Amino acid sequence: MNRGASKWAVTGWHHLSFERPEDWSIGAVSGDFTTGYLRLDDTEMPRFELRWERTRGREAPDQVVARYLKNLTGKGGKKAPPVKIRRDLALIKDESVLAERTVEGFHWRTEGPEPLQAYGCLWMCETCGRTVFAQVLGRGGESMMTRASRLLSTLDDHARGDTATWAVYGLRIELPSDYVLKQHSFMTGRIELTFQRGGARLELLRMSLAEMHLEGRTFPDWFQDTYSSEIDVWIDDAGPTGGHPSIGGTGQGVDPETVHSRMAWLPWRRPQKKPLSCRGWHCIDGNRIYVLRHQDESHRPEFLDEIAGTVVCH
Repeated sequence: MNRGASKWAVTGWHHLSFERPEDWSIGAVSGDFTTGYLRLDDTEMPRFELRWERTRGREAPDQVVARYLKNLTGKGGKKAPPVKIRRDLALIKDESVLAERTVEGFHWRTEGPEPLQAYGCLWMCETCGRTVFAQVLGRGGESMMTRASRLLSTLDDHARGDTATWAVYGLRIELPSDYVLKQHSFMTGRIELTFQRGGARLELLRMSLAEMHLEGRTFPDWFQDTYSSEIDVWIDDAGPTGGHPSIGGTGQGVDPETVHSRMAWLPWRRPQKKPLSCRGWHCIDGNRIYVLRHQDESHRPEFLDEIAGTVVCH
């Protein structure tokens, strides 16, 4: 573990949020709000695992932990190195956090030539109805309890108030808590997040290497070239976003839910359009392009203005 990494940042995913060392990034992610898995890695190894699922039955947290640890010790068979386990650890000391949940803290460590260890905790949340399991991983010789305790103490499992934080790869946005993540794509140089609330759809795109995409054009020229097919009214000065001037527009965009791959030539299977609001800006500091698209029958451009104001881009 890199002891020199002093900066911490927020990760937010499916209403779970926590602070972690800035140089830990997503190594694996799957699932949805109900059941899912998130893993963070540094340059050496996996460093943090987070699992969540719907709470079922009335099994107590200590029983769930016992079942997990039993599974851990039995995975390797007879040839696996033994695992030493400590339970009932007070890794979270914040009384305000403990007042809302019953937490079971634990530590495990493998023996052998390349020992591994983890500090973790588990709890069940009555507010969101989920069981949350989290553990901070490291090598056997690392002193990591303090860092693990700090991270686990910041872990929250549901939105506070009317908004939820979504934060990955240095990108952060605040959305109404009833918006649900429907799709995501993490590609080198390109992040796409798609959210839905009823019939409304919100898309956030971030592209790295902005100058390569602009190809010598100004950002307004690039934006108009890219989205001219669906924008009827342009707003050249849509106001500052993330400290950068932005350009916007309104028009009609194809509703992806109505796009059919089979028999699309039939009149009743043709794609339908919805009112669209769009906002984009060029983050010169990070050399990135950001685009927000919002489709909603109610057609509220001011809503997109509010959402754009929550984006942290650098």
